[in-house]
Amino acid sequence: MSGYVYLIRVGDLYRIGKTENLEKKIKKLNPDELLTSIMTREPETLEARLLRKYKSQRIPETGYLNLSKRQIRECKKQFELKGSLPHTLDAEVSIALFASFLLFSFSSFILNFLNFGLVKAISYSFGIASLPMVVIFITGSFGGYFSEDLSLFSLLTNRIKGLFIAIAMISMSYLTFNLG
Repeated sequence: MSGYVYLIRVGDLYRIGKTENLEKKIKKLNPDELLTSIMTREPETLEARLLRKYKSQRIPETGYLNLSKRQIRECKKQFELKGSLPHTLDAEVSIALFASFLLFSFSSFILNFLNFGLVKAISYSFGIASLPMVVIFITGSFGGYFSEDLSLFSLLTNRIKGLFIAIAMISMSYLTFNLG
C-alpha cells in the first residue's frame, strides 16, 4: 500500500516515519520542521532501511535520532531517486541475484583454476551461488533492512522468490554434477 516516508526535526532531534496521510501526521506530531518526504509504493521498506542505516544514532526507547549535519544531508538524499538505498523489497531480490552472479563467477574461476574440471566447477559454483537466495528465504533480508521493522507478510513474496531461485540453482548444481 502506498504511503509517505518523512524526516522531521523536533528541537535538536529527528524522526523518520511513515504514514498514509502526511498532512494529518504532521498536524498530530507538530514538528519544528518537515525536512523532506517521499510518496512510495512500500513506505515500510524505505523507513526500515533508513532506521537501520541510522540505528546507532537512535535514542533508546524512542523513535528519535540524534543526527549530525552530514547525516541529515545524507538522509535527505536517500529520499531522492539519487539515494543509494533501494526503495522497494523487489530491489532486495535483485541485490541478492547480483550477489549470486558474483559468487558464481568468482567460484567458477577459482575452482576451474584449482583444476576441479569445468563441469564440476560449474556444478559447485551453482551451489555456492544459491547461498544469497537461501539467506533471503531464511531471514527475509539480504541485509538491507531489519526484517523486524516490517510486517511478517510483507516479506513473504521475497522469501518465496528466494526459495524458488535457490531451488533452481541447487537443481542446476545437482544436474550439472551428475552430467560430469
